[in-house]
Amino acid sequence: MVWIHGGSMMVGAATSHDRSALAAFGDVVVVTIQYRLGFLGFLSTGDEHAPGNWGFLDVVAALCWVQGNITPFGGDPNCVTIFGSSAGALMISALVLSPLTAGLFHRAIAQSFLTLSLSSATY
Repeated sequence: MVWIHGGSMMVGAATSHDRSALAAFGDVVVVTIQYRLGFLGFLSTGDEHAPGNWGFLDVVAALCWVQGNITPFGGDPNCVTIFGSSAGALMISALVLSPLTAGLFHRAIAQSFLTLSLSSATY
């Protein structure tokens, strides 16, 4: 299981929630990942100089790492679940929709916000 932290894409850390109990009692391997936040992660000038979404690409790179390296830790690269809450759930929604993540995970749990929810609509 790969935990993606929340924090409005501005704050937060992979260590913000202790997932050791899940690993100990859930018989799963838990990976917590960090991604770039704020303008370092999501600034875009709309051109090739700063295309943006580096935070998203950090998560994609972490999922690639999991695919190539989880087996020695007792994990199964064919049974990867991503999960997160708040901004982590928003990231989950983006990962589910992206062609860049094909085959990198097999299940997704968005514990709160969804990209297509009514709360994301602007009136």
